[in-house]
Amino acid sequence: MKELYPGLYAHRLPSGLYVLVEPMERVRSVAVGVWVRAGSRDDPPGKGGLAHFLEHMVFKGTARRSALEIAQAIDSLGGNLNGATGKESTFYYTTVLTEGLDTALGVLGEMLTEPKLSPEDLERERAVVLEEIRGAEDNPEDVVLRLLSQRLWGEGHPLGRPILGTAEAVASLKAEDLWEFFRCHYRPACTVLVASGRLRPEELITCAERFWPAEVDGALPERSRPFPQAGLALTEREIQQVHLMLGFPTVQAGAPERYGLEVLSTLLGGGVSSRLFQRVREERGLVYTVFANTAYYTDAGALMIYAATEEKRLPEVLEIVWQEIKAMTQTPPSPEELARAVERLRGGFLLGLEDPGGRMFRLGTNAALGLEIVPIPEVERRLMAVTPEEVRELAAKFLRPETAALALVGPSAARLERLGKAHVEVS
Repeated sequence: MKELYPGLYAHRLPSGLYVLVEPMERVRSVAVGVWVRAGSRDDPPGKGGLAHFLEHMVFKGTARRSALEIAQAIDSLGGNLNGATGKESTFYYTTVLTEGLDTALGVLGEMLTEPKLSPEDLERERAVVLEEIRGAEDNPEDVVLRLLSQRLWGEGHPLGRPILGTAEAVASLKAEDLWEFFRCHYRPACTVLVASGRLRPEELITCAERFWPAEVDGALPERSRPFPQAGLALTEREIQQVHLMLGFPTVQAGAPERYGLEVLSTLLGGGVSSRLFQRVREERGLVYTVFANTAYYTDAGALMIYAATEEKRLPEVLEIVWQEIKAMTQTPPSPEELARAVERLRGGFLLGLEDPGGRMFRLGTNAALGLEIVPIPEVERRLMAVTPEEVRELAAKFLRPETAALALVGPSAARLERLGKAHVEVS
């Protein structure tokens, strides 16, 4: 077992499973997560939503336990069990008291190596997933994010696909599709096991070896790099507001610019003291919600700005957004403003590490992306090293009108198109 830095241990089993362990002596719980390095981006053509559907089905029973017995095993420990599918990975996690580690890991191990995937369960869960898709289509914030992804990464590129898939694709999925995806991607060599909390590293390794025995095959998915596209995407919904999302392609996960981009995003729209929140909501009263955030993938990244407003106020909101972007590209933030943004990021980062779940999530997310696990003090140092001029240079480099994609959701597509054309380049 290798100590990556003081207090963090890594080990690769003969099967290829990568294990990360971070003991925390002052807690009574342990958080365990398993990341499979395949997500919606890896859905086969015509089978959108397969990775997400499989995530649901894994909870429906194993060769040894029914779905109810899985739930009871974790409930009896006072713990929780859940999963989530992303663009590039799917993860399953549980938090229990330390004495429940063996049981919790046993449940996860069975789920991810011996799922039942029965045709009967498939039909019942298909109805659940279809309801989830309908719910997402009824949520304009979800719709505008989907539209932006399709526009920014290209509707034909896997990164542009909705994680949930489409109703038509999910309706056609068969048990054989689930098994094929499972056999292809749920291999030890494509899997990361992470635990944080009150445990000994050797204890986790011993448990893991029972469920992930030696294998000789298993490879990461082959993926094609996206070529970002600018322009306008819109759709009609019978709603009272217009929901907008403006996106700019940036850098992939692990790029050194990421720290400066996080500061830039925070200055623009991270929290109630950010420039956009203050100008658009506090000074002008144009919105209830406005924020900026970032997304990073193995070969791409984006900075995005979201807001929702009355249709007649949309031009004013977009005008202010672009004014603040332009100001950021021309003038570095003051040292005081930069310090507040850095401290917000640093504080949020450290607060997220106060419990085992937060530490587990940090480790698993980075490992699933194939990134180096950076020591906590080094993360702080890199954030605090960001300079005002670096922020300005990053804004000038990435927040350019010619690379912007704009997604709009509102009651009239014709009016949205007319309003949107004035703010992004339309081919």
